[in-house]
Amino acid sequence: MSTTAQIKAAARKLPVADRADLLETFVRDAGVRKESQARLRALIDEGDRDHAAGRVIEVRNAAELRVFFDDIKRRSRARIKRSA
Repeated sequence: MSTTAQIKAAARKLPVADRADLLETFVRDAGVRKESQARLRALIDEGDRDHAAGRVIEVRNAAELRVFFDDIKRRSRARIKRSA
């Protein structure tokens, strides 16, 4: 197990208040902030590329969201039937 994995495992065992204190310490670290911002920028860039390539849907309300998920379920079930 890597040192990072060991630290993460140990941190999960801490009381919530102590984990919050640890998080606060990391948030104040300039290097951590810079890395977090770089990761966020990469995710935003990925979203921009997906949008530019048309790999997005627009959901305007709860009814459209329900239709979207129902379609996913229908296609998934059909795929399962075909592979069985």
